[in-house]
Amino acid sequence: MSSVAAGVLLAALASVLFNAAIVIQAREAREVPHEHGLQLSLIWRLLRRPRWLVGTALGLIAFPLQTVALLYAPLTAVQPADAAGLLVLLVLGTRMLHERVGRHELIAVVSIAVGIVILTIAAPKREVTQVEGAQVIVPMVAVAVVALAPLVGRRWIGASSLAVVVGSGFAFALGAFCAKIVADAIDREAWGAMVVALGLAGLAAATGTLSEQTALQRRQATQVAPIIFAIELLVPVALAVLVVGEDWERSSLVGIVAALALVAGGALALARTPTVARLLGEAGP
Repeated sequence: MSSVAAGVLLAALASVLFNAAIVIQAREAREVPHEHGLQLSLIWRLLRRPRWLVGTALGLIAFPLQTVALLYAPLTAVQPADAAGLLVLLVLGTRMLHERVGRHELIAVVSIAVGIVILTIAAPKREVTQVEGAQVIVPMVAVAVVALAPLVGRRWIGASSLAVVVGSGFAFALGAFCAKIVADAIDREAWGAMVVALGLAGLAAATGTLSEQTALQRRQATQVAPIIFAIELLVPVALAVLVVGEDWERSSLVGIVAALALVAGGALALARTPTVARLLGEAGP
C-alpha cells in the first residue's frame, strides 16, 4: 500500500468518527434552550450531558488520526476523504431505519468513491513544507475573521443567520489546515510551531463547535452538515495550494479538480438524502 493510500484510509476512518460525533451532538444540542445560542453557556450545558461528551470524545480521537494521515498524504488527498463518513451514515441508515437506497443515493456514493480514488492516484506526493510566518498568518487571519464574525457580532447577525453555519465551516477549515501545519512540524521536529498550531486548532475547534451546535439547534442537520463539509473541504485545499505550495502538476491538475468536484457534489447530494437526513436527527429543534 502506498503512503498516499494509507493516509486516505486513516482520513476516512477519522471521518467516520467525525460523522458519528455530529449525529450524537446534534440530538443533544436540540435539548438545550435556544437562548443559550452563541454563548459559552451552551457549551457549559452540553458538557453536563454524557451523550454529548461521548460525541465530543469521538471528535477528539478523530483529530490525531487526521494528523497522522497528513504524515502520509498531502492535504489535497486527505481532506476530501472526509466524505467517507457520509457513506457509513448511509449504510447505517439502511440497516437501522430499514430504508431502501435509491438511484439518487447510489449516484452520490459512486461519485464520492470515484473522486477519492482519483485523488489518491493523482494527488502530488506529500512534501514537508516550511513557510515564513507572514505567508501563513495573513490567510489564516482572514479565515479566522469569517469564523469569529458570528460570535463577535451576534447581536447584529443573530443566532439564526446562515452566517453562523458558514462561520462554523471556516473555523473547522482553519483547524484542518492547522493539522497540516502540525504534521509538517512533527516531521521537522519544530516543536514550538507544533504547540502553536495545536493551540490554534483547539481554539478553532471550540469556535466551530459553538457555532455548529447553535446552528443545529435552529436548522436541520442536512442544512448544516453539507455547508460545513463543503467549506471544510475547499478552504484547506485552497490554502494548501496557495500558502504551503502543494504542487499540482499540470498533468494531474484536471484530474484533481474533477475529483474534488465529484467528491463535493456527491457529498452535498448524499447529505440531503432522506436516509442520511433521518440519521442526522431530522426531527428538527
